[in-house]
Amino acid sequence: MESASFPEDVLERKVCVVGSEPVENYTVYIIEVSDGEHRWTVKHRYSDFHDLHEKLTAEKKVDRRLLPPKKMLGKNSKSLVERRQKELELYLQTLLQQFPEATPSPLACFLHFHLYEINGITAALAEELFNKGEQLLQAGEVFSLYPLQLYSVSQQLRLAKPICCSGDAKTDLGHILDFTCRLRYLKVSGTRGPVGSSNIQESSLPFDLSVFKSLLQIEISECSSQQIRGLSSLRSSLATLSIHHSMETMTSILVPESSEFSQWEAEGAESGCPVTAVIPVWRNLTTLDMSHNGISTIDSSVKLIPKVEFLDLSHNKLSTVENLQHLYNLVHVDLSYNCLQVLEAAHTRLGNIKTLSLAGNQLQQLSGLTKLYSLVNLDLSHNQLDQLEEIRNIGSLPCLEKLNLSSNPMCIIPDYRTKVLAQFGDRASEVCLDGKVTTEKELDTVEVLKAIQKAKEVKDRMSSGDKKISEETRLSAAAPPHLSSSSSPPSSSSCCSSAVAPPTVTSSSSSSSSSFSSCPAQQASCPSQGNHVCIRLCRAEGGVGDQEQSVEEVLSSLQVDLLLPYSQLLLSSQAELPDSCLAFGLQAAPTRWFLFSEPKALRQTRSELKVLIQAMKSQPDPEPPLPPQLLHRSLINSWELEESQGAQGGYAAFLLPSSSTSFSAPDTHPLLSDILSSREDPSLPSLLFLTHRHLWVLNIDFRELAESERRSAGLHHSSSSSSSWCRLVRVPIGSMVLHPGERTSKVEERSSNTSCPDPKHHHRRSHSVELLLGGQRLLLLFPLAQNRSSFLGELRQRRAALEGLKMVALPLPCPQDGPHTQGRHGSRDQCCCSRKRKSHSTNSWDSSRLQVEENQPSPHLTPSLSPGLKLLAGLGGEQLLTHFHRYIAESESEEVRQVLWLSVVLYKSPESELTCCLLLSNDTIYFLLEDSAATLVDHSVLDVMDSGDPDLCLCCCLSVRLSDLLSVNVGLFDQYFRVVGRSADHIVCCLSRDSYGTGVFLQELMSALSLQQQQLPQPEPSDQDFYSQFTSTNTGKMQNYELLHSSRVKFIYPSEEEMGDLTFIVAERKTPASAASPSSRSFNVLLYLLVFQVQIPSQGSTLSGLSSSSGLCPVLQPRTLILTSTDVFLLDEDYVSYPLPDFAKEPPSRERYQLREARRIRDLDRVLLGYQTYPQALTLVFDDLPGPDLLCHLTMDHFTAAGEEAPSRRGGSSSGAEGEVQWCVFVPGADSRERLISLLARQWEALCSRELPVELTG
Repeated sequence: MESASFPEDVLERKVCVVGSEPVENYTVYIIEVSDGEHRWTVKHRYSDFHDLHEKLTAEKKVDRRLLPPKKMLGKNSKSLVERRQKELELYLQTLLQQFPEATPSPLACFLHFHLYEINGITAALAEELFNKGEQLLQAGEVFSLYPLQLYSVSQQLRLAKPICCSGDAKTDLGHILDFTCRLRYLKVSGTRGPVGSSNIQESSLPFDLSVFKSLLQIEISECSSQQIRGLSSLRSSLATLSIHHSMETMTSILVPESSEFSQWEAEGAESGCPVTAVIPVWRNLTTLDMSHNGISTIDSSVKLIPKVEFLDLSHNKLSTVENLQHLYNLVHVDLSYNCLQVLEAAHTRLGNIKTLSLAGNQLQQLSGLTKLYSLVNLDLSHNQLDQLEEIRNIGSLPCLEKLNLSSNPMCIIPDYRTKVLAQFGDRASEVCLDGKVTTEKELDTVEVLKAIQKAKEVKDRMSSGDKKISEETRLSAAAPPHLSSSSSPPSSSSCCSSAVAPPTVTSSSSSSSSSFSSCPAQQASCPSQGNHVCIRLCRAEGGVGDQEQSVEEVLSSLQVDLLLPYSQLLLSSQAELPDSCLAFGLQAAPTRWFLFSEPKALRQTRSELKVLIQAMKSQPDPEPPLPPQLLHRSLINSWELEESQGAQGGYAAFLLPSSSTSFSAPDTHPLLSDILSSREDPSLPSLLFLTHRHLWVLNIDFRELAESERRSAGLHHSSSSSSSWCRLVRVPIGSMVLHPGERTSKVEERSSNTSCPDPKHHHRRSHSVELLLGGQRLLLLFPLAQNRSSFLGELRQRRAALEGLKMVALPLPCPQDGPHTQGRHGSRDQCCCSRKRKSHSTNSWDSSRLQVEENQPSPHLTPSLSPGLKLLAGLGGEQLLTHFHRYIAESESEEVRQVLWLSVVLYKSPESELTCCLLLSNDTIYFLLEDSAATLVDHSVLDVMDSGDPDLCLCCCLSVRLSDLLSVNVGLFDQYFRVVGRSADHIVCCLSRDSYGTGVFLQELMSALSLQQQQLPQPEPSDQDFYSQFTSTNTGKMQNYELLHSSRVKFIYPSEEEMGDLTFIVAERKTPASAASPSSRSFNVLLYLLVFQVQIPSQGSTLSGLSSSSGLCPVLQPRTLILTSTDVFLLDEDYVSYPLPDFAKEPPSRERYQLREARRIRDLDRVLLGYQTYPQALTLVFDDLPGPDLLCHLTMDHFTAAGEEAPSRRGGSSSGAEGEVQWCVFVPGADSRERLISLLARQWEALCSRELPVELTG
């Protein structure tokens, strides 16, 4: 709250009776009350004074003689009125002096304090909310307040006095504060001119909105934006903001800090110049209504409202539309009744909006609205539109349904409605003009106008075309022969496509019309011209990578294979076929042709063909136009509709098993078997669609489809079920990966022009893709080379954006000093180590920093390494960089900055600890996990199978882009860190169990984040790194510090509260007897380590029997070791669930810390260090003696019957000699191990006054 805007001192109140006026048979006295600069008048007759006095004498013991007595005779005489006027003024002044602090309620009501004075206003409001506040909150209705009320509350909060001065609990200011903290919907309505009988101008009163903590919606009117305080506190909660008659600039509301900081920038935005303040955005604001103000420009403050969907700027003074390109989520925009004269390139400013109101402006042209393809509702009423030609600019908008052109000069043109509707072509029936539904009569008139226009266009096209079509074009419709050449000129519509003609379904027609040859590099063009349509197939001898040819050169190489008159052409129904497939045939024959190309190009070709066929037949189209559909809804399950919205593709491809794969084998991947077994005829292509989670493979039986169309030809728009001729197979993208040879060849193609050795197919790579599905190969052949490129690009984008686990394929490296044999690495799969990448020499990152020692996993991780991780662990520095760039990285510009071997715990599977190789690049954090990660919940789609290729390994991978990183939580004593992304799949706890490794990772991560910014200078080097400056790990004192990086990533370090919670848990273990000892008075945590407790499966053996020669494999149980000044504890800890992420709706199922074992340092007998139980493990031998806290050591073996075997003690501690308990603990880090021994010895010596025995075993 800004105190400078509010008066500092308590205002002096005065009252005087300034006059009187007769009313019927009594006199009314005019009282003027002043409270500082605020004055108001009150009118009362003498009886009102008498009633007030009676209440005060009863409640406040006021002297009865203070009020002038009544007069029965001459009470309205002038002399009596003047004398009584002075006496009543003295009476009121005496009362105010008698009650200077808390004015009695009757007197406050008498002087209208509840309407104009801050104490009275707040008391009245508090009493109202005391009685009705809870009901108002439960009802969820809009609550109205006046600026004067908000001003009074703001003033009261500033004053240093009790919140309830009157002694009446109902008027306690706390009722207002409690109500405002929970209120969700608020309306603040000011007034023009003075309030009531006062001189108070509400527009000049400052008030503070920071007392509202939960507001979702607020409406402000008739208030000065300069007087509104605390708006910035609403940024995190407000969803709807409406403000009217209150401002002249948007900045004054959206950026109230602009009055203090001239150079500011929105949070997360890139700035090219220095700024003095970074302003947070309105995170939840979706509706902004700033209508009826004096706004003249849309300034840059809109950068702070990126999530706004509804924007109303009507009834302002706008002359241009600017800066709206920053609002990517806009759906509805109202710019009506402004001063707009022209609107150019509106699609670059308004994006994909659905509703646009431009009514009441001065528009004369509509050329700027041509590309608003998502527009549904458009209001252009009350403008200056006078030319019907302007409607053509919006006639091609595919989604426009409602158009308002009323009150424009063009409305007086005869047949205005039908001429406007005719501009929309086939969509005339879908457009509602000026709020009226189009009638049948109007549609008939529109059809006549359309027919005239189309006939004119056809005539013009025919007259301007080439006249070289000879008699050979008059072909038989039943069996058209093939032509060797054609000199027909190209048309304006063409598409690169692949054509397939299945054999006919009857024996009377030959199948010679099949136009697909054995070479997969065919391309087709289907221009529509003159009175015929021709399908032309040619061989793209130039292939991919040759120089571009001119249009004339391309057309001269075309050979006409088919030429049909429009009168004999039959377009198949598009009801169930994807948009990437165009089907047509002959009316008198059952032969059908199927063309595959880009969906947009085929839709345009189909539309033009329909127009030309209708023009020749002079009849309307019997098939209604269908909306664009990438994949028909009958093929998709109801729960897949949302996923299908972002689908891309429709690529035609042939799916073939690799030479080493047989789909009849029993170990074939189920999905691969499902794809290949459903192919009755492998010579027919499938259609591939990519969603954000799956690859959809649509297998179509074209013969069955053609036959079903023939059977339904005599019926009215009926067709067979799509399940009879097609099948959709869904393949998770995470389980599918490019074969390493594909990625290797891509690198080689940039450095050399290596091609297939077969001269007939020297561009095979431009048409084929080899995938790995569950470790088995699947070959995709694309007839169109551009489909292969589009498919690979889309697949890489989908995999990069995929949340959760995915597979990566890693080839075995070649010996760098030996020859590369053809048997192991053929011409296609070249050795990945044979050449160094050029990007290493040009990148600022020095690969020599990545030493071989960094790529060595700790010995305790080695037993759980899967084949893929073993491959990575065996790579040298340069080999690892090459493998990362070619087979792991999602982007070619990525470089490895650090390699870290550790264990990780996923948020969705907190019970499993996985071995991981962490690769930090300048763009992404990659977690390469052991194979057991594929069996976790929600990741069952992954299947790590043996690829059958001895030179290939599969590995599970989880990637988190640095741009999606929200925060990094650093654990106690730097033993672990947690990476938090934007979803639960991207929350990973990394158990480094090494403070040095954690510190190095954090430094490299901050450096990588800084490189992404590039607008901020690098920090000056210092003697200490950031982590050393702000943490003190040697003493164990954690500082409550949270660093907000320049990339907006939060680095959250352990707080004192977190350390206090841990101290409380271990202190609770101590009994009152032990807590009272002198040693426990300075109880504190000395050391926190993540360790392993070594357990042998066979219990009951002695220490000598636990040697490695016994053949028993020790089991490592993860534990948290806490060392205090008097005790040592072993706990189970939930590392990944705490602190709770923002999206968590309930606490985790288990507590953060669970105590497993605890022993006093005083009871420690000796420490064994050696290799008997586990290499480099520590064996702590305690005397099992009952101490003061006997109950804490009590176990179930005290209650076993004689002869029964007692269960093992407390979670895995082993018994050595009689009366001893042994803890076998493995500390992965050498520094941590030495530190544990040192602190144990120091504390043991302080408690027992002698040195701790440490024995080395063999």
